[in-house]
Amino acid sequence: MNLRPKPTTLLLAALFSGVLAAHAQLSIPSDGSDGAFNPTTNIEINLGLATTALWNSPGSGNGVYDPDKWAVVFKYSSVNIPAGVTVTFKNHPTYAPVVWLVQGDVTIAGTLNLKGADGTSDSVRALIPTEPGPGGFRGGARGPGGVSWGYGPGGGGRGLYYGSYGNPQVIPLIAGSGGSSGSMSGGAGGGGILIATQNIISVGGTIDARGGTDFGGSSAAGSGGAVKLIANSVGGSGTITTQTTGGNPGRIRIESFSLATTLNVFPETIAVPPAATPILWPAANAPTARVVSVDNVNAPLDPSAPVIAAADVPIQNSGQVNILIETKNFPIEGVVQLFVIPKFAARSTLTATRLSGDITSAIWRVQTTLPQGFVTLQARATQP
Repeated sequence: MNLRPKPTTLLLAALFSGVLAAHAQLSIPSDGSDGAFNPTTNIEINLGLATTALWNSPGSGNGVYDPDKWAVVFKYSSVNIPAGVTVTFKNHPTYAPVVWLVQGDVTIAGTLNLKGADGTSDSVRALIPTEPGPGGFRGGARGPGGVSWGYGPGGGGRGLYYGSYGNPQVIPLIAGSGGSSGSMSGGAGGGGILIATQNIISVGGTIDARGGTDFGGSSAAGSGGAVKLIANSVGGSGTITTQTTGGNPGRIRIESFSLATTLNVFPETIAVPPAATPILWPAANAPTARVVSVDNVNAPLDPSAPVIAAADVPIQNSGQVNILIETKNFPIEGVVQLFVIPKFAARSTLTATRLSGDITSAIWRVQTTLPQGFVTLQARATQP
């Protein structure tokens, strides 16, 4: 039994509220402890090398992974990706998104690649769900056992993808969902990245967080990811894109006092003046939902959903099981659902019944018979 990593709750928010302060120095919590990021050749950043620690702990070049924030956080002194240089990522075991907190300027003249992998018709590679960009969700696998829906809050069914999810503020940092498999495996979701500096972000190259495509097969493309930039000004004549052919376009948010008209942004967006201390994370009292146990076996607090060779929760019960979901800061009038996604079959959506608790903390139950093989569970809570 596999449990998809956080976030498991969609949070709704307005684009912005209140009156924003006039132009002011931004406060970005970066101590520069990961040094200057200035690659001279193509490089893959292995997010699995990050130290597990609080997000504001000092880094040592590989960033820190904070399970509570579900993010790999780098604190750079400056960033300079030269023309002709491509930066890619190897996913953290939990598929967490990336956060760059930078003291100085950020220059991206080359390529920052967070694109989800394309679907494949290769009979061996299609047995494994397609790899997303960091923070994204996997595309559906295809094999002798059948085909599957994509993973994530907007994971697609056969030949389908779902509409937008998350919110315009991109808090939390939710990246792209995967597409379903068909004649080939489904495209994976694009990744998610937050880049914040008190100075300037200049994009003369490309930030690519598109979802993976299916090259015209009967499977579905992955959704575009999420790119959030916070800076005094954002300029350049390059391209920032989460726009995926055949899939959901993803989200781009730019918090800046100025945005160059020469910058190509797909889908298009406007610049929103940032707060003096920008909001990076959901509030401490934000609503959450998570699977806490399956058939009386406790689920890990930080699941990885490997769906191959191992599982977060091993279950050996072919009969009905109880699956418990915990919500916090969530109204009991809301709806709690469970996505059950077999590795080689269609997704089912089950509605949970509240057993106990209140808006502060409550326990909900789903009773079902789980299919054989690897199954991913994902909780979803919708406010009334």
